[in-house]
Amino acid sequence: MSRRITELRHNLLPSSFNPLGLYSDRVHERTRAFRVLAHAEFESFIEDRALEVIVNAHGEWERTGRIRPSLLSLMSHWDSNPKIPENLADLGDKSIKYPTLTARIESAKKHYSTYIKKRNNGIKEKNLLLILLPLGVTKDEIDADWLDDTEGWATDRGTVAHTSAKMQVQLDPKIELATVRKVRDGFRDIDRILLQK
Repeated sequence: MSRRITELRHNLLPSSFNPLGLYSDRVHERTRAFRVLAHAEFESFIEDRALEVIVNAHGEWERTGRIRPSLLSLMSHWDSNPKIPENLADLGDKSIKYPTLTARIESAKKHYSTYIKKRNNGIKEKNLLLILLPLGVTKDEIDADWLDDTEGWATDRGTVAHTSAKMQVQLDPKIELATVRKVRDGFRDIDRILLQK
């Protein structure tokens, strides 16, 4: 991710910044492209990393029987279906098949993976929480200021991606680069947290 952000910086942003913030239309267009492509890199990173964490935890459980915090957390976020019976007579009901622990873990993993691959759409706060909390990342482990900055930047990215350039405020490439670096550094912190999960 960091390498790709550096490549985007070199390919799209000016090598030096104008102290007065005066740039050509071409620089402003490239700065908008930088924002959209950097967002895509961040989204891809967190999705790939989350899937890697859960696949590794599941593999370790299958090989050794050891349950990593991410797998335990994923199971705690997963609704039991069918519900646990309320009496022993229900256990004898042959029409209801209660899944094994292995089947429940497989189902939770599949559901989470499907969400990540097909339904996640961004890096706003709600997206990140739906990715991170099921892996066992706690509120105290997430930098609230970073999350707020990422939310604002991702919201602004939506404006850039879905609004005509004529209707947008011109982005300053120096400020954009500083913001992207701050968001990137927060993802590095999240990555370190995920190593423990």
